[in-house]
Amino acid sequence: MPLRTRYSAGAPCWVDCISPDLTGSQAFYGSLLGWEFTVESPGYQLATLEGRIIGGFGAAPPGVPPRASWSVYLATKDVDHTCALVRQLGGRVVMSPVPAGDDGRLFLAVDPSDVTVGFWEGNRAEGVVLADEPGAVSGHELRVPDARRAARFYGDLFDYRLSPGGEELELDGAGLARVVESDQGRPLWLPYFGAVDPADAVRRAVELGAEVVRSGRGEPTVLRDPWGAEFGLTAVGAP
Repeated sequence: MPLRTRYSAGAPCWVDCISPDLTGSQAFYGSLLGWEFTVESPGYQLATLEGRIIGGFGAAPPGVPPRASWSVYLATKDVDHTCALVRQLGGRVVMSPVPAGDDGRLFLAVDPSDVTVGFWEGNRAEGVVLADEPGAVSGHELRVPDARRAARFYGDLFDYRLSPGGEELELDGAGLARVVESDQGRPLWLPYFGAVDPADAVRRAVELGAEVVRSGRGEPTVLRDPWGAEFGLTAVGAP
């Protein structure tokens, strides 16, 4: 299993789902991907697979629209500097840096493409511990109306570059996020989760109440869970 404790600055390192129905969301993803859950703090739990951390789940605060959403967090070595730079580059900080217990600090922002994105400075393990396995985070997607505009922001922030074909955001020569240029649906970062048999996983997700948002031969299928959070399923080998 590829266990991770370090992430380069700018690399996607954490995902969490904030849901108006925490119990229902956990039952959905637990049934679909085999996750278990442990309490991290009041209103926030860690999702695990075979005892390894996959991501987080939180209860939506009262008064917000009753819709779930996945958030992707990018690693930073200096959360205060990154927060200031986000503002300078035209992003909007919606939650200033706050501590997450003794584990690290985080903040949330909306980039110039109107995409919500998180930033995480970890004190020990710097994010998701298990990745690129069935049931674990196995890639990311950035869906925006204008890929070049998004690449300029993340390029100035972390030295990302758009691949020659415009289909990936690359950092240090490695493709770390698929870019989908689209005016359909809201712009967002979304996580992909691995499945040995994606077609079967999609079928089971639909049986559990999800709907297919996008599907194509050879491409990750994007779904919307029963509470509105979008995520992808992509093929990975058996462990």
